[in-house]
Amino acid sequence: MTSPLGRSAPWSVMGLAALLGMLWVDWVFDTGDSIQEAKVYYCALLPTLFSFPQCLRILMPVAFSGVHILANLSEPSGARVVHLATCAVLLFGGLPCFYISVRAVQSMCSDIDMAKQIKTLQRAHAALFVIFLASIALETAGHAARTKSKEQ
Repeated sequence: MTSPLGRSAPWSVMGLAALLGMLWVDWVFDTGDSIQEAKVYYCALLPTLFSFPQCLRILMPVAFSGVHILANLSEPSGARVVHLATCAVLLFGGLPCFYISVRAVQSMCSDIDMAKQIKTLQRAHAALFVIFLASIALETAGHAARTKSKEQ
């Protein structure tokens, strides 16, 4: 079965792409002209991370990608290594960046040095952007390796 993104894209990429899209919206506020507008945006979003059903906007793409990345681990050994690399990038890069972002927003909402918090968000979101792109590239490479091994 192929994903709606086409024959060359694994299902896991869809959830990662959704997260990348949400991150792009955040980046607009990170780099916008008004720190106050960013504060209003982030302080409105912060409670939704911890309340149901609003938290599903993050949990659904994370769970969707996670399930498919874990399912990809059952592939042949060459592809499995690439999918393990995706897991490592997301766990050891993505999770700390997400934590740093949430802490910066909490500080921003408490009016603690908002300019510094915006800079922290910019750095964390830039790192997440690279992490998501790397994860998409790794998942696509793993899928290509699996497809190549099936053809042989």
